[in-house]
Amino acid sequence: MDRHRAWSLRAIDVAGTLLVTVGLLGFLWLTVVRGDDANTEIQELTRTLVEAARNVATLRATRDQQQAVLEERRAELAAGGQLPLQTPIEEYFQTLSRLASDHRLRVVRHHPLTPRSYPGMLEQRYAYEVSGAIPDIARFFKAVEDDDFWADISYLKIAGGDVPLGAATPDERTALLTISVFFALPTEAAPDHG
Repeated sequence: MDRHRAWSLRAIDVAGTLLVTVGLLGFLWLTVVRGDDANTEIQELTRTLVEAARNVATLRATRDQQQAVLEERRAELAAGGQLPLQTPIEEYFQTLSRLASDHRLRVVRHHPLTPRSYPGMLEQRYAYEVSGAIPDIARFFKAVEDDDFWADISYLKIAGGDVPLGAATPDERTALLTISVFFALPTEAAPDHG
């Protein structure tokens, strides 16, 4: 029995020695024989990983920028894409008066007209009359159209060759326009049939 045990221990020692020898030979072969190739491959892999990390950082930064632009566009759409529930009429007419003055026009008069109602929307109309030179009137129309309030010129009539009473020059014309101011009507709650 002791002899059998001695042979087992020797077999284990021999197997261990062989494994250690094979491991050392493999290590030597990798470091000495294949060392240059392995180092080159490791360096290439390191460069690839560094470049991939840069690309990921760039993609993340681009994604964050695009997300910010998307949120900005959503906010603009929410704010500008819907009619207001109440219109600041006085503020609109102050703006119109300022635009007329900026374009060297005189405001002759303005007064409310009959409003028009559409599904979900109300159009409050106002007669607005200005006088001045034709080029100034045209620039005024453009300024009204370009302004960011919910008002529009829905009707226009320019008085022809007659010189209006009190006109400063013979070039002066009178423009009668209808300014339509739009705002949303509040939606009524649907009846509960439950």
